[in-house]
Amino acid sequence: MFYKDDWLSWSYDGVKFGKKLKPESRFEFQFKKTINRPLKSHKEELLENTRVIRDSFNEPFDLLFSGGLDSEIILRCHHALKIPINVFIFKYENDYNYHDVRHALRICNELNVTPTVVDFKLTEFFENDAYDIWKTGYFQKAGILPHMKMIEYLDNIPVIGAIEPTWEFNNGCWKFQFEEKWHSWNIYGASINRLMIADWYEYSPEVLVSHTLLPRIQNLVDSKTNADYDQIKYFLYNNLWPEIVIRPKRNGFEQFGTKSKVVSVGSLQQFQKQHINSIDISNTVYSLRADQLVNLLVG
Repeated sequence: MFYKDDWLSWSYDGVKFGKKLKPESRFEFQFKKTINRPLKSHKEELLENTRVIRDSFNEPFDLLFSGGLDSEIILRCHHALKIPINVFIFKYENDYNYHDVRHALRICNELNVTPTVVDFKLTEFFENDAYDIWKTGYFQKAGILPHMKMIEYLDNIPVIGAIEPTWEFNNGCWKFQFEEKWHSWNIYGASINRLMIADWYEYSPEVLVSHTLLPRIQNLVDSKTNADYDQIKYFLYNNLWPEIVIRPKRNGFEQFGTKSKVVSVGSLQQFQKQHINSIDISNTVYSLRADQLVNLLVG
């Protein structure tokens, strides 16, 4: 089960949790109203989500810890509740992910967590393995493919902070995004019959609805003014966990001395250009106002 009480599911060409057999395969989300209790604060719902996931599975968890905000929150939730989780940090050659690894090690040191650091040959991966993985789902971002390979290093249930609740400014209005491409990790897991908790923030719908009630999010939605949401996230979660260091949002492929969101890996860029950008790949997006999201999920 990818989501609590099956509140969220997805399908390709009408097959629930099916495979994307061709680039133009039709993707759809399905939703159920399963929230049947009063909502707690967003932080409390994040912690409750951690408990629910722990109680839903017998196997241990292995966290792919990038050092970014999304996986940092997962680790902090486990640490606060003393729920065990194994932490894995993958280090690319040539310090391609220098900044993320630096923050990942800093956070582990702060929380007194001993991670397993794995050397990962990124260029070799794109030359030898990336295409076969990509063909399992015609994924839209070359940058997500290495994580799919990384799960082969893990013996337990992989946990990935694929994407924290996301809002985008569109046509003068902030809207919540359910987007096919950001569910690629669970889609890949289904295609290879490997259980993983990739959409960690979406496991429980209460996490999403409580997110809409955060004062900073309500002010953002009411403002009807564009802003840098990636940076807003850091201030939002720093308010919940003051220990979180506010820092530039990065894509995970920046060497030392490079600006944020500048990809340093030529093999990644070449793969994106040669195999992905050269064809039309469908990507379904559901954009919902805050009130529409609440009506969709709350009975």
